[in-house]
Amino acid sequence: MSNLPNGEYLSKSTSPNGTYTIRTYLCNGGATVDYAVRGELIINNKNKKARNIYWEYKINVSEITLDSDDTVKINGHKINLPSGKYDWRVDK
Repeated sequence: MSNLPNGEYLSKSTSPNGTYTIRTYLCNGGATVDYAVRGELIINNKNKKARNIYWEYKINVSEITLDSDDTVKINGHKINLPSGKYDWRVDK
């Protein structure tokens, strides 16, 4: 998931304890490819590069719910933080 397109900013949400921030982006594949949403994880207070944790095709909205400090749901897909991820190509 490291070579995904950047996309246009959609939304962001921060975990209750402020440890993590999730940002989502809308990726437009052009005339022959449908929209996709990319989500990235930022570990606050660390100087690490953002990591892609979410990639879903044929969707153009982003609903982020941080249920706890270590779990996020993006468009209904539960991801454990910091190491989990959802990729529609793998997790069909």
